[in-house]
Amino acid sequence: MPDTPELKKLAGHTDPVYVVEAVPSKPWLVTGSFDRTLKIWDVASEKPLATLAGHADLVLAVAVAPDGSKIVSGSQDKTLKIWDVPSEPPKEASEPLKPAKELKGHGSQVYGVAFSPDGKQLVSVSADKTVRFWDLAAGKELRKLPEQGGAVYAVAFSPDGKTILTGGADKSVRLYQASDGKELRQFPGSADAVYAVAVHPDGNTVAGGGLEKVVRTWDSASGTAGPVFDGARGDIYRIQYNRSGKRLMAVTYAAEVLVWDTADGKLLFQQKLPVRTTYGAAFTPDGSHVAVAAEDGQTYLVPLPEEAR
Repeated sequence: MPDTPELKKLAGHTDPVYVVEAVPSKPWLVTGSFDRTLKIWDVASEKPLATLAGHADLVLAVAVAPDGSKIVSGSQDKTLKIWDVPSEPPKEASEPLKPAKELKGHGSQVYGVAFSPDGKQLVSVSADKTVRFWDLAAGKELRKLPEQGGAVYAVAFSPDGKTILTGGADKSVRLYQASDGKELRQFPGSADAVYAVAVHPDGNTVAGGGLEKVVRTWDSASGTAGPVFDGARGDIYRIQYNRSGKRLMAVTYAAEVLVWDTADGKLLFQQKLPVRTTYGAAFTPDGSHVAVAAEDGQTYLVPLPEEAR
């Protein structure tokens, strides 16, 4: 498929880009790549502002603190690294910034990371089948939850910080109490591995997607199944609600972006990108685009029509 001229790209990584996240309160994005680095980008100029270097292997997970002050990354090197986000971009974007802290404990690659809403704790999930909580200030592990039935691929905090949601290779979507790690429930229905999870901004609905090529939703309090969002032609690698919660976005391994109306499940937007494979995605800070991490080392900025924002 030929490239479309209007599709903007963030180019600078030398290997596939696996994850992308927005930086709160700034017009910036953060990407993590198989080239072992992260980059901070200015969306308007499409230029890299800073490079973060320190992992010894592929970067597979990225999260940004709610106040935008810190970044956490997870890697195939089994570690998490904490980075301070500069208040102003460094004068030389090519001069790598080093991590402020390193967290060790996982026995295999780290697939997912998330900050608590107050920014004081981290949670990480891994191919070692575990979920781990970390104290950010102390830089130490708080607790490790009992192993799941396979690799754990995705994790998200609820907006109130009281629960976390995980998705894994054992087809489960699980809800845990954040204060003590108690498992509260497993949500029924998933027939294959779950690669992505999300919590609605109101906290009342949770979602999961993966090898089934659909996004399932549930009531977070009762566990009752809700609408199923379909139309994807590939395995779902990332899902995200927009700030209002009125839209649900997914990106697939087959290099397509989808956006649904959460009220009625209507598919509002679907676009195939000019690459074979995409991995991660995130709404840009203003919600006008979806940034998509791709196998060709670039992050594509896909414009959304008004009705899909």
